[in-house]
Amino acid sequence: MAISSLGAGSGVLTSDVIDKLKAADTAAMVTPIDKKISLQQQKGTALNLLSSLLTNFKSSANALGDSSLYQRRSVSGNTSAVSVAADAGVAVQSFSISNVQMALNDVKESGSFSSTGSTIASGSGTINLTVGGLTYNIDYTASTTLDSLKESINNISGGSIKASTLQVGTNDYRLVLTSKQTGSAQAITLSDSTGGALDSKLLAYDATTNPVGMESIQAARDASFKYNGITMTRSTNTITDITPGMTLNLLQNQDSSSTANISIAQDTAAISDELNTFVQSYNSLTSQITSMTTSDTAAGTVGIFNGDNSVNSITREINQIITSISNNGFSLPQFGIDLNESGVMSFNSSVFTTKFNSDPAAAEAFLSGSRTVDANGNDIEIEGLFTTLNTTLDGYTKSTGIMKSMITGSDDALKMLNTNKTRAQDLLTARYDAMTARFVQYDSIMTQLTNQFSSLKQQITMAVNGTAN
Repeated sequence: MAISSLGAGSGVLTSDVIDKLKAADTAAMVTPIDKKISLQQQKGTALNLLSSLLTNFKSSANALGDSSLYQRRSVSGNTSAVSVAADAGVAVQSFSISNVQMALNDVKESGSFSSTGSTIASGSGTINLTVGGLTYNIDYTASTTLDSLKESINNISGGSIKASTLQVGTNDYRLVLTSKQTGSAQAITLSDSTGGALDSKLLAYDATTNPVGMESIQAARDASFKYNGITMTRSTNTITDITPGMTLNLLQNQDSSSTANISIAQDTAAISDELNTFVQSYNSLTSQITSMTTSDTAAGTVGIFNGDNSVNSITREINQIITSISNNGFSLPQFGIDLNESGVMSFNSSVFTTKFNSDPAAAEAFLSGSRTVDANGNDIEIEGLFTTLNTTLDGYTKSTGIMKSMITGSDDALKMLNTNKTRAQDLLTARYDAMTARFVQYDSIMTQLTNQFSSLKQQITMAVNGTAN
């Protein structure tokens, strides 16, 4: 408000006076609430950050407490001839594969036709195509061409036999038949119906009776290989029935001089990676809690939750679990996880791998828990360190957990402060609107009095002067 007289302008009561009074009341009534609002907003931001860090930390604990992590398998020893994949939970094992002869599908090629539009018969009949124990009947007429026969075979066989036309040379086209599946049972046979008129170039080759007939380009064959020295045969190059959950892929032929030594082991690298993530999440969480709950007199800083036991207790509760020792004498430092004097966590993957591999079952039970059945058939479940930690953290991070309650409380407190600020501002506005109105009235009265006094003074002066004359 500009500094000026109020009302008629007596010059005695000015807006500057009201502004100064209002500023003093604002400093006493509104400014303290503004400071509380700012502090509460900072607390709300800090609580949301803390909640996010706790959620990330819980995610790591949950992954390490999940038994599926310990069921992952790694495979070593794959070669260009043999590749093995292992599903989770496959028995840890080692074996050798040698003397690989890959399974083949059947390929046959007809005699030569001058074009794909050449007719394939002099009359009507039916071709009988057999593969894998199934027979497909392909009708033809004197007008059926090589190209239309190809389409009929593909459609009627449903892909069990792939038919194609191949240009071998000038005016030299062949029908090529290929079995979809591999294995000796996939040999393709083609015969004409009784009394049929099929071109001999589509009938079986015979050096004496049909030298222009259909020849075998590749004979169907089962795969054969030695598994730990035992000869095995299969109809396919993708083999899944040796060990449940293991897939053996035969990629190329391999003689006895080249052996693939395969090893299926527990994937400790996956567990190690999760532990490393856990350590990083822990350090991010605890460093923020330390910053939020401590003060630094030298730097003149005070944590937003300094002295707040509910936030301080988070680190204490977590550390109580991760520094515990199991009934079997296991502890995280034995697995490469340590806390220094400053509360910073570190991880040594080599120490972990050595300790874990010394007794995988016991290590898994310590980290993730175990489930057994007693003599009475009762299911007994024992929590591991990380399943216990995950349960504890769930109390903080779930939708009805501690952090949700703290954030809700902070939001409610902020709403109340904003309400109080609005009330205080409304009170001051009403007070000084009324004061301004009264000042205007007072200023008007004072102006009238001043004018009356001026008129009276003038009359007195005139009377005095008249007397003097």
